[in-house]
Amino acid sequence: MKPQTVSFKTILSFLGMLLLPGAAQLHAQDLHVYYNLFTDSLSYQKDGEAVKKPKIRKGDFIILHFTEYNPYLYEADVEIDQRNADDWDGGASTGTLGLAPGMGGSMSILGGSDAGAPGLLGFMDMPLFSLGESSMRLKDFFSGSRGAEQLIGQAQIQLQALAKTQAQMAEIYSELESMDKSERAAQLAADHLDLLLRNPRIRPSLIRRIASEYQTMIFPGQSDEALALNEAFKWEQRPVVKRRLMNQLEAKQREFDAQIIQLAPIAQQLSSLDVGSTALEDFATDLRDVTGNAGNLREQLEAYLAYQNDKSTRDLSAEEMMALQLKFRELADQSFSYDVAISMEKNNVITTARFAPHDSVSTSAKDQAIATKVKTVKLSAQGGLRISTGFGVGFSRLFEPAQEFSARDNAIVADESGIVQPALSTYIHFYPGHRSGVGLAGTFGIGIPLSTANLTALNFFLGPSLLFGRGQRIVLSGGLTAGPSTRLGKGYNVGDYFDPNVGDIPTRTSYDLGYFLGISFNIGG
Repeated sequence: MKPQTVSFKTILSFLGMLLLPGAAQLHAQDLHVYYNLFTDSLSYQKDGEAVKKPKIRKGDFIILHFTEYNPYLYEADVEIDQRNADDWDGGASTGTLGLAPGMGGSMSILGGSDAGAPGLLGFMDMPLFSLGESSMRLKDFFSGSRGAEQLIGQAQIQLQALAKTQAQMAEIYSELESMDKSERAAQLAADHLDLLLRNPRIRPSLIRRIASEYQTMIFPGQSDEALALNEAFKWEQRPVVKRRLMNQLEAKQREFDAQIIQLAPIAQQLSSLDVGSTALEDFATDLRDVTGNAGNLREQLEAYLAYQNDKSTRDLSAEEMMALQLKFRELADQSFSYDVAISMEKNNVITTARFAPHDSVSTSAKDQAIATKVKTVKLSAQGGLRISTGFGVGFSRLFEPAQEFSARDNAIVADESGIVQPALSTYIHFYPGHRSGVGLAGTFGIGIPLSTANLTALNFFLGPSLLFGRGQRIVLSGGLTAGPSTRLGKGYNVGDYFDPNVGDIPTRTSYDLGYFLGISFNIGG
């Protein structure tokens, strides 16, 4: 990596970086520029709102964010070039850190239960609560029939007991399933999180979201700040907790079986009643279905408990859980953005960022996606007044043409010395900060006449100009000029008597107004 020269500008940028947390709260004062390294796209925010074409002026403080930057893969190096000239060829950037074809914007961490893990869906679907409500309605309906009323009342009591046991079993089963999912998530996170961080084809923001989902499943209800070390130690007690829950589930199953045994004769007696009620017949049929499904429930529960006993999943140690906690906290604080603070001192700022893979990262020919990337961002100030200089020639003509004087027949005569006077000129052009390929400017110039008679005098030019090209390569100017002109002196006028034997005709040099046309080439700005 090439060493950088420390300058006042670098120190200023570094101080700006130190103030970035506070600067994030000053959206109303700073422009935030976001360069997405995955999509090679620019976006802007001003006053906390997205803008398409921000107005940048000299003196503005800008924060350039290279987003979707993976610090686990790349080392960043940024060069900032500030200049007033507009002759910059680009906006293009080389290389891509983009998403590889076929990679989607989301990933599924855990899709339901383990393959082959038996569930208790049949048990969850048993309509005990609805049957209890039916028994209450039927009991009121058959209040005049002592036999039916008594049987329905007994069924209601047994159904209430069954429903309570069912709810307790469902709660235990849900807790066991939650523990299973968190264990699988912990194992996946321990094995795959570092691999995700070193995959150049996955968006860093997606990695952070996956890590957040892992954390939610492994440490439910715990925020980043609330992650405590005792949560990691609790994992060592999970086998004991699971065994206790499984024993409770087995005990509840025995209670459920006993209650089903008590319900069976009631269902049989209700089925044998001949009261001519379709509702009572349906209720009796539903009770027989419940008692019949109890056997299926027992088989499901036995399979589930056997699966839990036979699982050979490796339990993570407290040290591994603590390492996961620290990784989650680190990723929660990781912005996956490389930020550059810029003080707009000149008209243009060109930021060139190089993202080189760390030495520990493989850069084999098989994976060119992880090669060094170069991204360039140009920011241009708009508005205000810019000044550039140029060198060229000017052609001027005075409103009252220049003259040369001589004596003929003892009289002063005048002859025009030239219609157009050329001069080597230097110009200063001033123009608005933002313009297109052809722009209007104002020009002030100074020229040295090419006439040998006026080499010691200067021409002055003032007027509008046309700038051609964003680099101001060619400038066409025109307007007023003030140039040297020779006139008669000592009160003489053309036609006055003058004896040439006395000496030379008295003259004086004065500045007269005229107009000019000039062409120049930009040499600085």
